[in-house]
Amino acid sequence: MVFPPEREAVYVRRMFGWQRARLRRLVLLAPFLLLFFIALEALLMPAPIGAWLRAPATWVSFTVLLAIAIWMRSLRDADAFAWAGVALQTLFLLACALSTRPGHGGLALLLPMFVATPLVTAPFWARARTVVVAVLLAYAAGGFALWHSAAGSTVWLAFGIQAVVGAIVALAMHATVDHARRSYFLAEEELAQRAQLDALTSVLNRRHFIETGEALLMHTRPGHALTACFLDLDHFKRVNDEGGHRVGDKLLAAVAKVLLELQGAGRLIGRVGGEEFALLLPGMRADEAEAFIERVCERIASLSVDGFSCTASVGVAEWHAGETLSDLLHRADLALLAAKRAGRNRVVQWSAGVAA
Repeated sequence: MVFPPEREAVYVRRMFGWQRARLRRLVLLAPFLLLFFIALEALLMPAPIGAWLRAPATWVSFTVLLAIAIWMRSLRDADAFAWAGVALQTLFLLACALSTRPGHGGLALLLPMFVATPLVTAPFWARARTVVVAVLLAYAAGGFALWHSAAGSTVWLAFGIQAVVGAIVALAMHATVDHARRSYFLAEEELAQRAQLDALTSVLNRRHFIETGEALLMHTRPGHALTACFLDLDHFKRVNDEGGHRVGDKLLAAVAKVLLELQGAGRLIGRVGGEEFALLLPGMRADEAEAFIERVCERIASLSVDGFSCTASVGVAEWHAGETLSDLLHRADLALLAAKRAGRNRVVQWSAGVAA
């Protein structure tokens, strides 16, 4: 399942958000797993564990891994965290490889550590290329461990077989988990979209229109133009009564399609009542919005669904600095009431006289 670049970036960020708390804890395991690996080596060799604990390389490796892990906990960019994670994993395995010693057969029992590490981490990566790089570097570190410990050909062969099988399994695990996550991401997006859109018309529902509109006004600075339009379909009850609700729904959907074609440049369109729509038009003064919405009303009047059509009445109000969305829509609604009192099928701009 492949997403376009922009959606892929959203997916990666979302997935990182889901896992960030867990990953911030997991990265701290790396330095302590190094000590665990050394303890296992000590159990398999005659040399006491003190031989490793007195080696400066052990504590340098531990400190570097701990420092990287602590630094990673502050990262908020998903891709940066992923590549830092690959570096942490590789350095951990190289530190394990450097701790090996020649002349014993215990390494063969420790090789699964090099094979298992990418298997464990593969499901956490969001991108396949990260998994491939992590697997290749992990098994290169395993090969370095064999070379550093002067392993025999039999151990090399065993590790080679394990590495091939491990790489296939790691990629398969990543693909399986990633497909499930992407499916969940799509389902979550669809649910979020359904929660925001009106099911019949696909414009914003009332709640999301209000929430988004309030956010828009919060970021609109004094002096910037923004106009609200309240649009109501004239005599729409007649369409439902004579043609049935099925025809009425089809006509509403056709009107919404006309309005959706106007989207762009931050414009918001919502269904705020049965046959009422509201529009927020950033960058438009009231006179511009009035001329704009008159052309929209002409297109609405030209629609015909199963022999039924309708016209629209619209109230227009320009935003005043410091005004709330509720106040702005109220003035647009007063202008709409004036349009209906004046005979419908017209656009009326709010003024103090309208309010009276």
